[in-house]
Amino acid sequence: MIRILLFCIISYFAGWLLCDINPDKYYTWYSGIWHGLFFIPNLIRSWLGDAIYKANEYSTAYNIFWWIFTVWSCLGFLFGGNKRHH
Repeated sequence: MIRILLFCIISYFAGWLLCDINPDKYYTWYSGIWHGLFFIPNLIRSWLGDAIYKANEYSTAYNIFWWIFTVWSCLGFLFGGNKRHH
């Protein structure tokens, strides 16, 4: 439980520092990758404040890359952090 809480706190600040999404800016494909990778931190931030987890104005390529990297980051969060080596 402590690991999850610590992850949420660190992610919150990482999203804030590295990937704050401006609701009035138009974003292209590269930002879709970045925003998708930071989906979980920005989702947490959106629950706690007025941050958004996906841009309001974006290109088609942004949307495609956002979906790919959002799914990838969610799968990594759910299944990638609990590997034990014997």
